[in-house]
Amino acid sequence: MSTPFPRWLPPLLGATGRVAPRFAARLAAELLCRPRGRNPPQAWELEPTLLAPQPIRLAGGLHGLAWGEAGPVALALHGWRGRPTQFGRIAGALVPRGYRVVALDAPGHGVSTGLRASTRILADTLHAAAAELGAVRAVIGHSFGGAAAGLAVSEGLEAARLVLIASPTQVSAMLARMGHDLGLPAAARQELAAWLDRHAGRPIAELDLVQLGAQLGSTALIVHDEDDEIIPVAEARLLESAWPAAAKLYTRGFGHRELLAAPEVVAAIRDFVDGRCVLRQHPREADQTRTT
Repeated sequence: MSTPFPRWLPPLLGATGRVAPRFAARLAAELLCRPRGRNPPQAWELEPTLLAPQPIRLAGGLHGLAWGEAGPVALALHGWRGRPTQFGRIAGALVPRGYRVVALDAPGHGVSTGLRASTRILADTLHAAAAELGAVRAVIGHSFGGAAAGLAVSEGLEAARLVLIASPTQVSAMLARMGHDLGLPAAARQELAAWLDRHAGRPIAELDLVQLGAQLGSTALIVHDEDDEIIPVAEARLLESAWPAAAKLYTRGFGHRELLAAPEVVAAIRDFVDGRCVLRQHPREADQTRTT
């Protein structure tokens, strides 16, 4: 999750926060929940493929892309400022195995209704989509979408497989750091924390993946690149410690987004979702792509 702020904003919020901490916190919360556009597409998102996606519209103004006409659903959700086309290569691997891949366009990202995106909002989006689509075999989340996918599954979204790709495992800590980076004084940061708790419906730290490991009944795969420049691999290590039963796939050299198109990642997700490959733990080999 990356949200650049203009240089003039932290001094302004700092001054406002000293006079009206609750008002400054509310402004900060709005900023933190609004993606404001998308990242530029990766080259591989634009390449022509034999399997073209079809636009799909669900209830509540939710939009997305679908690959495949029928079969168990692999429900995918992109990350902060991402897009459904990022799952094209994964869809190209799953559809021949008999799956229908539906990648949602998250609220606040341009097509689907809504201006805000948060872990709570995105998890609710996944719940609504799964209820309408039915027969969800797998939930696949990239980055911020992975944090929401884990939350949705922990709350009862039924799926036999959960794939978390380059996902932050402590969103609450990330938001707290952002509040500090925005220049909020201590009183305004406390108000921001209270707002986030109210928005989440419970203490926001309880939505972190590291806190949800015991509640995630689905068989899960954690995928992360050692060279991720957005979400450090340390986040995956924390989740690995909290959720030792999950399978792991660590790579090197792909970064945060290219990971979604890496052939070894696509193949591992395909086999994991299909249940044809059971990944087991073995000692780490830090200098090469590895599965455990």
